[in-house]
Amino acid sequence: MNTSPRWSDTMVDKITITITRRRLTEILISLVALFLASGVIAAIFKYLWPQAGAKGESSEVMIATVDEVPPGSTKKFMFNNKAAVLLHMPAGFRAFGAICTHLGCIAYWKPDENIVFCPCHLGKFDPNTGAVISGPPPSPLPAIDIVVKEGAVYALKWKDPDYVKSISFYAGAV
Repeated sequence: MNTSPRWSDTMVDKITITITRRRLTEILISLVALFLASGVIAAIFKYLWPQAGAKGESSEVMIATVDEVPPGSTKKFMFNNKAAVLLHMPAGFRAFGAICTHLGCIAYWKPDENIVFCPCHLGKFDPNTGAVISGPPPSPLPAIDIVVKEGAVYALKWKDPDYVKSISFYAGAV
């Protein structure tokens, strides 16, 4: 004869979990520490393996066909997530970042004055070199290496990728 109790429908199995305030605090602190540690590890990985565009490597991007931009006109485009402008000057095609080097406003072409103009603080840039003509901008517009082949204009890379990284917080930079 078996004297051990048998399972029946009338028996109720209760499991109780009690968590003290101290244990709850330990769990919360551990979760916060895990969250912060994952952010530090992510930053380390981003530093060790930067994105290809951040290294200044060339990436050929078609801006426009030669017919789309007649002499004396421009075309706005995005290059490496930054606003840029292609100018068709009598001397040929030129491309610059369109982000003013003063406070980051978007500069545009003024054909009547033959300049690239920043409306925020009246900065004026030479359309052939990107150099500052007048106004408060401290440095020229960043130039983009371009090539014309097979009837189209292609952007290749920033001429000074380190300088372009320094203006990444300005308007027009994504």
